[in-house]
Amino acid sequence: MLTVTDVVEYVFCPKFTYYSSVLGLKQYEEKRGTVKAGRRLHKKHEKTNIAYMPQLFSGKKLVGCKYYSQKLNLSGKIDEAIESQNEIILIERKYSDYVELKDTLKVQLGLLSILIEENTGKPVRKAQIIFSKQNRIVKNFQIDEPMKQYALEMLNKTKEVISSSIIPFSEFDNRCLNCCFRKICPTGSLNTDE
Repeated sequence: MLTVTDVVEYVFCPKFTYYSSVLGLKQYEEKRGTVKAGRRLHKKHEKTNIAYMPQLFSGKKLVGCKYYSQKLNLSGKIDEAIESQNEIILIERKYSDYVELKDTLKVQLGLLSILIEENTGKPVRKAQIIFSKQNRIVKNFQIDEPMKQYALEMLNKTKEVISSSIIPFSEFDNRCLNCCFRKICPTGSLNTDE
């Protein structure tokens, strides 16, 4: 079963999926400082922030719930959500000060909303993202059908890379500089000074 994280990694770079899911290479993310800090942030909020209800929301707070879809062969874990009678509002935390809604975040929100809807029968139309590294910045986003369709498209492309076992094309950009596979990747390694 794929995870939402697997698909987000594909969106980061299709070769990432090839190296991790086809070749079975480990990324050793637990050694990276930002990953460690982000995991600490999530654990802290899962344990110490359970009763806190963000302003403007009311309902039942869900923390660290895992959702599964047999139909999509997909699983995902939310940071938090607020369940009201009519809908569920997704709350995600990011250890970052970079507050744009990039494709990776669109896919994460889209797939998590699909999983929640399938498991609860309630719509997910809104998300609140809390960015906190140097500053705490809260952004609200709409989750619409085009976002969900794009997320499903990326899920299918992730599955295609895994089933074909063919290394996908990607171009060098700044993400290559921070990629754990850059030393073995022809795209990343040929364009860096290391």
